[in-house]
Amino acid sequence: MFTVLHCLPVFSVEADDSINDIILQKYNSSEHSLPKLPQTSPKSVKSRNFLDVGDSSDNSSGETKKDISPSYENIPKVPQKVSNAKTFKVNKWRKVNAKLLTPVSDVSKTGKQISFVTLEPLYSKSFVIPKGSTIYGTVINSHSPQILGNGGLVSIKTDYISYNGKKSYFDANVVNVNHKHVFFNNIKGKNGYLKGVSKAMKPGKTFYKKSVKWTKKVWNSPFGILSPVVFLPGAVFILADGAISPFIAVFSKGDKIYIKRDSTVTLKLKNSAYIEY
Repeated sequence: MFTVLHCLPVFSVEADDSINDIILQKYNSSEHSLPKLPQTSPKSVKSRNFLDVGDSSDNSSGETKKDISPSYENIPKVPQKVSNAKTFKVNKWRKVNAKLLTPVSDVSKTGKQISFVTLEPLYSKSFVIPKGSTIYGTVINSHSPQILGNGGLVSIKTDYISYNGKKSYFDANVVNVNHKHVFFNNIKGKNGYLKGVSKAMKPGKTFYKKSVKWTKKVWNSPFGILSPVVFLPGAVFILADGAISPFIAVFSKGDKIYIKRDSTVTLKLKNSAYIEY
């Protein structure tokens, strides 16, 4: 214990407060020696909202700019049940069979308005909407046949249904056209790549058939020993044609799309519809 008590001073640290005097000499804490803060007029500071995109007060030329800030009132809302109105609910994922009243093709422009007529009633336990109601839709995408064998394409969605003189939201996609299933709401023409390969190989097949025909004639003649020479060019040509035909078919196009008037379609609701009556 005696040794520990005598060794403790070795580990003590003496605080040096000389730096405090230097700081007080250079930076006096009194009010008169501190630098003044820059004075800013309240008018030069302007609070801006993150939605503001223009203001008439900062126009140096004197012209008045229009305030084009977005308004929350103009933002479209998801259609819901109409308040204070009698509505008939059609549940989500419900399929409705209809007939197309407007012909559509892969050259139809995006935004083209089309219409359908229902082929069956929409009913529930307490109410029935008879068949013959008109459904209005829009072409949302389309393109003509393209290279790589891609066929034409048309995408259609419905917007609203009209019943008893009133229009109600009816958000549905086309899932079937003329008893043919439609995937991902894309009505597509047949892919033409394999057809393009077959077309590219047609010259080789034709030449090969002719070479076989000539080979048979030479074989039955006194010059039968030359029959392999006649057959060889046809065999080489068809092999070469078969090798390059997949690359030639890249530039082939698929089938076009044209949906005639009175074609039968099946519509599938994406959201529940509240039909006002």
